[in-house]
Amino acid sequence: MLANVRLYCLIVTLGFSLGSYEQEKIYESFAGTRVINNHSNEMLPKQSLEFIVAHKFGDIAGAAGGISNFFGFDNLADVRIAFEYGILDKLDIGIGRSKGIGNRTAVLDGYAKYAILQQKTSGMPISLTYVSSLAFSYKKATTDPSLVTSYPKFLNRMIFTNQILVTKKFGERITLQVNGGYNHRNFVEFGDVNGLFFAGASGRVRFTKTLGLLVEYNHVFGRPNGSSGMDPLSFGFEILTGGHTFALHYSNGRGLNENLFIPGTTSNWLDGQFRFGFSINRRFKL
Repeated sequence: MLANVRLYCLIVTLGFSLGSYEQEKIYESFAGTRVINNHSNEMLPKQSLEFIVAHKFGDIAGAAGGISNFFGFDNLADVRIAFEYGILDKLDIGIGRSKGIGNRTAVLDGYAKYAILQQKTSGMPISLTYVSSLAFSYKKATTDPSLVTSYPKFLNRMIFTNQILVTKKFGERITLQVNGGYNHRNFVEFGDVNGLFFAGASGRVRFTKTLGLLVEYNHVFGRPNGSSGMDPLSFGFEILTGGHTFALHYSNGRGLNENLFIPGTTSNWLDGQFRFGFSINRRFKL
């Protein structure tokens, strides 16, 4: 009788253990809160602060590249400094400041990200994440009313992006993510459109625990005829250290924030209009 009771307790304990194991959450689909430039599904732990410095140089090749500007290192495409904070394990917020690109310069940005679903070892095959962000230029308005930088109203300075991320981690080395969303610029040049839908895909392949390959692409729909806009495409490597994450990448996009590089990429890889960039992330537990 006693042996039967012990066996029953052992089976129940084992069942709970296996159930807990089967429902274990999948973490570290990506090394940080960004794939390269766009958001990843990764969330900061509650009460964690992340500091980000990102930089992009000028064109490596093409008419604006080459040895004359040391393959882009003598020029600056964009630079961004940002802070991100985990309010809850499922809710992040962040603020940043970019130099900006084109006619959108001196840019402040902010975002909120919420984890709707998280992939588990059993029962939930994907992670589902929602990201809402905005950016605005605080640069002094021009006096020429024909220019987009004249900003007749304060709201004309605003750009908004909302997107959904669907992420799947395969084993310990491969992660795939697809995203779709809508970008809206409150004030645009004559002949342009305010709203643009976009969809993209990102991936990560880990070679070792500290080195991985990254790729990121977004296709923009609904550009007006004659637009010089191009789809942003980036490739990169990540290097993980004890306290920092380094990402080294090449991209035709000049901007470092989704509100800028999604509607504002005009460079063509085939014309040599791509550039080197990097980002450094440091996380702190508060």
